[in-house]
Amino acid sequence: MELTASAPGKLVLLGEYAVLEGAPALVLAVNRRANVRIAVRTDGICEVNAPELDVAGARMSIDADGGLHWQCADRDADKLSLVDHIWQGLLHEGLAPRSGDGFNLHLDTSCFFHANGTGRVKLGLGSSAALTVALASALATFAGQGEATAERTRWLRRLFRMHGTWQGGRGSGVDVAAGVAGGLIAYRLTGQDPQPSFVPLGWPMAGVDCLFIWSGQAISTANYLLHLTEWRQSHRAEYALHMQELGALAEAAAEALQQERAAAFVELAAVYATALRNFGVACGLEIFSPAQQRFADIAADAGVSYKPCGAGGDFGVVFSEDADRLVSIRQHIIDADMHDMPLKSDTQGFTCAIHLTSDCS
Repeated sequence: MELTASAPGKLVLLGEYAVLEGAPALVLAVNRRANVRIAVRTDGICEVNAPELDVAGARMSIDADGGLHWQCADRDADKLSLVDHIWQGLLHEGLAPRSGDGFNLHLDTSCFFHANGTGRVKLGLGSSAALTVALASALATFAGQGEATAERTRWLRRLFRMHGTWQGGRGSGVDVAAGVAGGLIAYRLTGQDPQPSFVPLGWPMAGVDCLFIWSGQAISTANYLLHLTEWRQSHRAEYALHMQELGALAEAAAEALQQERAAAFVELAAVYATALRNFGVACGLEIFSPAQQRFADIAADAGVSYKPCGAGGDFGVVFSEDADRLVSIRQHIIDADMHDMPLKSDTQGFTCAIHLTSDCS
């Protein structure tokens, strides 16, 4: 038997940072997917292969209570910390595989890397969250607990806790939600002990064209969020004012999208970008990289809206009511030392399938 699972990456179209304070984030699942394969072995051996982490044949064992124990070099076990964390989360939920037949576990996140002249650069599309969704779904199904993944909001909340604790509790969970839901969603955190929820939306929006741009940089969202947490503690009033402005704009943009008011949405995206830039300057985050700032000025002169996606520094999105303007601006992307990335919406969230094969040993 072989089991396969996959989940898409994400881009935040609007609502980044404000989502941490309960505002909606417009999150688009994109066509870069993390893939997981579990193949049963008859020799009782459990191995993990993760080429992007430079891990091959890392062995582990499962005790009678479902606990995972690494039997490989410490450096490989350290690289597989997310696997360990997901396993422990599933074990806590009663969803982890128990001891029994062995298996080969193969993890593939190659689609989240971009090759350049000197090697490969990681794209900021939420690879760890996509892998979390795919791997947890695969392992739960392998354990005979596939019904736990059926109701997607409930499954999201379980995965939100698993991935959030791995990130130190600072993330919003937008990337996990994209991996679960697929397509475009309006995502929120609500309640004193924030719980995630989402509403599916239609995309592309009638009357709005867009293209995605990459700065060529690999950005650590974790470092951004750590800096923001520290700044917030010493600038509470200033933080609250910025969040109030960003939150109101995010609410208005989500409403404009749902009502298919194209012109209003494009304008609100531009205003949100300005507010985001001001917020970044205030708290010392480079939400606009130098390349993005140059391109933002070019975009404004061309009459289109440009804003970073997510924490900032890597991806951005251009919105326009006029498709011809997007065609004419492509040369400016090269001039600004950036890259036009042909990303598309992935309307399918996580998938999981069981295949009957010959025994693997």
